[in-house]
Amino acid sequence: MEYVVISGTELRASRIGLGTWAIGGSMWGGTDEVDAIRSIHAALDAGINLIDTAPVYGFGRSEEIVGRALAETGRRSRVILATKVGLEWTSSQEICRNSSPGCIRAEIDHSLRRLRTDVIDLCRPEQLDTVKNFFGWNTDKNIRRDIETILGEEIGEAISPDSMAPPQ
Repeated sequence: MEYVVISGTELRASRIGLGTWAIGGSMWGGTDEVDAIRSIHAALDAGINLIDTAPVYGFGRSEEIVGRALAETGRRSRVILATKVGLEWTSSQEICRNSSPGCIRAEIDHSLRRLRTDVIDLCRPEQLDTVKNFFGWNTDKNIRRDIETILGEEIGEAISPDSMAPPQ
């Protein structure tokens, strides 16, 4: 496995990460938790140490499964957890943007609990930028500044995926 040092940190992330949207199950017809955990363990065994998840994946189910898988292996300290903030599902299963300070703080608290950790290594509000292409949402610089301030207060230095770009 090839790894890259994330600029400005001591974190070494695998160039290949494990995305966990599908194990959330809500849009994919359900999840077999045992198979999902086996998949996470197999990824870790193959040297993948970057796991991407989000509160919006299966109403938090993805984060719960990732947390359980890491707790079972005791390898949390060797994994870089990436999650996102600012998107939520309504009860009618529609995605809506909510970048209010209260929502972001609540999302971080819930993510920490579901992931069974006290640290989120990467938190990515810039994921909202691509969503606007599909839903017409716009996050102006004031909202982004507020999000970055909250992340700084809640989880320390937020690290962007830009710092993980392949070398030129």
